[in-house]
Amino acid sequence: MGIEKELTCYIFAGAPMEFLPPVSPEPGDLILCADGGYRYAKALGLKPDYLVGDFDTLPEGEIPQDSQIRRHPIQKDDTDTMLAVKLGLSLGFRRFVLYGAIGGRLDHTIANVQTLLFLYARGAEGVLIGERNEAMLHPPGRRVYPARPDSYFSVFALTTACKGVCLEGVEYPLQDAEMTADFPLGVSNHITGEQATVTLAEGMLLLVFSWDRHQSGGRA
Repeated sequence: MGIEKELTCYIFAGAPMEFLPPVSPEPGDLILCADGGYRYAKALGLKPDYLVGDFDTLPEGEIPQDSQIRRHPIQKDDTDTMLAVKLGLSLGFRRFVLYGAIGGRLDHTIANVQTLLFLYARGAEGVLIGERNEAMLHPPGRRVYPARPDSYFSVFALTTACKGVCLEGVEYPLQDAEMTADFPLGVSNHITGEQATVTLAEGMLLLVFSWDRHQSGGRA
């Protein structure tokens, strides 16, 4: 018997995107829209399972009637994206892909990075996807990251100090280095081959793939 593929919770948030990365949900995956993020799902021809939020962005006339609606007050502690994440967790999902989660308002982008930490603390993991950026956490351990065409590959310390950092397969490698949150040592690197290997002994890293504007449509 083969290993069953882990199901994915796709969440569409509302950061501005002119270029929409392709999305190919498989049977059993969950599609959630956080308020105005519904417009991206609609443009991609996807029917959401739930719409979540206070709907201060999506007018009443645009809310579809064939999806389940989870409406919340405007005055609340959670962002609309966080509400969608909590719903996905409550439904048993542990792998999250958040579209429209980078760009636009900086405060929401930072909130979404913190949402990655929220997921990690609950035994889940997520990826943030914007028009020209992808971001993910790298906890202690060793992981391999396939190259994305024409992308920058940046590594940042999210905790005060990240120890035992090793970067292999990149233009500027590191070996057993210490990265700190007060100096952007790992910005604008490049993967030189088919993949990069990142190893971390202690702390939490944020990995970012980025494209220049004219390259935004070239990702895999």
